[in-house]
Amino acid sequence: MRLKGNVALIPGGTSGIGEQIALAFAREGATVVVASRNRERVDKVTQAIKSIGQGGGIVADITSPDQAEGMVTQVVAEYGKIDILLNSAGFYPVTPFTQITPEEWHSVIDVNLSGPLYCAVAAAKEMVKRNYGRVIFITSGQGLRGVPLMAHYSAAKGGLIALARAMAAELGPHGVTVNTIAAGLTTTDMVNTTMPPQFLEMIAQNIPVKRLAVPDEYNETAILLASKEAGYITAVTIAVDGGTSNADAVH
Repeated sequence: MRLKGNVALIPGGTSGIGEQIALAFAREGATVVVASRNRERVDKVTQAIKSIGQGGGIVADITSPDQAEGMVTQVVAEYGKIDILLNSAGFYPVTPFTQITPEEWHSVIDVNLSGPLYCAVAAAKEMVKRNYGRVIFITSGQGLRGVPLMAHYSAAKGGLIALARAMAAELGPHGVTVNTIAAGLTTTDMVNTTMPPQFLEMIAQNIPVKRLAVPDEYNETAILLASKEAGYITAVTIAVDGGTSNADAVH
């Protein structure tokens, strides 16, 4: 059990990639606390975690600085510490650049960039006290490349990558690493309900491995970055995207 004895908080851990990582962390011996705004999802995933090991759930809105801080405070009060923060919360509407409203811009930035910052600030303060911590952000290939119809999402995820690098420089002397996982297009419920099958198939044919990811394909990378053994890996973005970011598809 590579994460035995660790306490992990996973905002956005109640669906998709985050849910799969939460369950994987639990299988590796971590005490896992998931958080989201949806109580039904929190309760469902909490039950699944407890069927494997130890953990809990919190209903919170990470776009609120007070709620983000309160979430971390609750974890520390209940479990005594926080070793791992993995933020997987995400929101990605598909909108042409010229049609993005100020309201939509702010909602995407709030969920994908500001919220992770608020959680990281609160968690890092606790981690620094113990001179140990692992912060991991689930970002996206859109943050590395930029894609049409998702300019706001690309901007937020690119900003998250830059934020992580800056945080890594500040927190490194305190035993805290900060890394990001750039996910490729993944067959989550959100993707399957917002994007037509024909579009997904077209995207798949332009990926070097010729398929989309499935949600549990990020587990091993997350476990590595969350582990004690990864203490010399920081300020890194690992693209888990079937080669999309770094290779040309061969047709």
